[in-house]
Amino acid sequence: MKKMKAAFIGFLPEAGDVYQTLEDYAKIGYRAFEGGDLLFEKGDPAENLKRVEAIGMKPLAVSCNFLQDQAPDPKEILRKVKKIGVSMAVCYCGRAGAYRFGGTDRQPTYDELMKECEAMDSVAKELEKEGVSLAFHNHDAEFSVMVRGAPAHYLMAANTQYLKFELDTGWADFGGYDPVSIMKELGDRLAMVHIKDYVPAVTTERPQAPDGRHIVVPVFTSPGTGTLDLQGCLETAQALEIEYATVEQDTLNNLSWRQALQAGYLNMRETGIVE
Repeated sequence: MKKMKAAFIGFLPEAGDVYQTLEDYAKIGYRAFEGGDLLFEKGDPAENLKRVEAIGMKPLAVSCNFLQDQAPDPKEILRKVKKIGVSMAVCYCGRAGAYRFGGTDRQPTYDELMKECEAMDSVAKELEKEGVSLAFHNHDAEFSVMVRGAPAHYLMAANTQYLKFELDTGWADFGGYDPVSIMKELGDRLAMVHIKDYVPAVTTERPQAPDGRHIVVPVFTSPGTGTLDLQGCLETAQALEIEYATVEQDTLNNLSWRQALQAGYLNMRETGIVE
């Protein structure tokens, strides 16, 4: 079976030469990064792409936003993906996540969630005509926020046809669901996988939500050093022919960004699944 390649999202410093950082990460063994929007920040995206490819890296996706009842323009998404040669757009937060992390003071109603599903699937359908996928990235909210007695994730999957999913394994696990089982359930609707780990039985708090709720989150750590079933997640992703194991770590634990990324890469390679 073909080995997966290592990719990452995040891990880029606010200061310094971002392309030098990408070159450094390529030397570790990473072959791609998810945030293709980076190439649009400064200079010509096409030239920036050439620079990235010259150091052995490639972008995987661009981001898009569906919050506040405003769906992105499919034509604008297609313009961006074609400019940098990717075939995926990712939405990183929906109504459930907005409530979970303090963006709104109430969880979504069933009708609101269905409206969001309709908007996402409509855009996904238009993108699919051009060979581009739209994927939704979960947090724990999609599993912990219940709408009519069901987790938001399952309602989203059941009420969309064209939308794909990018499973964040760590957040799914923290939300009380087995990421291996979720990947198997999604099957060919699984587009990408975020490999994320967290320290067992330890949490921390973010600033309070507008309604006074305490926002409790995991203490994240390098993949393979926490509670995640790293071997099982990688084996399942490989069996589903997911090309990249994309490392993400929301906040640092004991290592620097580079050290955490290197530790995650080495632990993934040790499984024999990642090249």
